[in-house]
Amino acid sequence: MRSAVNEIKTERIASSLSWIIFVLFVVVFVNMMELPRIPIEAPDKDALRNFHIATGSLLFACSCFRVYFWLQSPPQKKQGQLPIEAYNQLHTLQFSLYCAFIGQGLTGIVTAWSDGLMQFLPGATTANHALWALSGYLHSVFAFFYLAIIVFIALTGFYHMIRYRVWRFRIFA
Repeated sequence: MRSAVNEIKTERIASSLSWIIFVLFVVVFVNMMELPRIPIEAPDKDALRNFHIATGSLLFACSCFRVYFWLQSPPQKKQGQLPIEAYNQLHTLQFSLYCAFIGQGLTGIVTAWSDGLMQFLPGATTANHALWALSGYLHSVFAFFYLAIIVFIALTGFYHMIRYRVWRFRIFA
């Protein structure tokens, strides 16, 4: 009985984290689409960049917690019509997406730190153009990577929904 209660609680926390991650991703994505269109000298540029850093940091932290919960209590197959191979394929892709968000967050932190936007020690100079360029490119690589994963998850999920006649979005984690 105790184990079932803990399992339900963990599943609810994981589900809530997934929804929070989805909302944060949409907010960061909209911000990411708007930020490059604003002139560098505009006063809104700094506010949008700081908002991007703050929201991206929350997305990073929530993704870390989601991976932790995933490893502690992996999602269980609850759809009888969906073969285990299809279920595993979707959930491996979704786990990869959370890991890509973590990689995106790590490169974002290094990019902001090497640009002097974040300081961990007061008064320390952290601007390093070479590290900023490298981490910035990696930050972009992770962005393209997780966009490709999202498209692949959606296409694979809808394919499985049609092929196995599972008409629920609960096949996604």
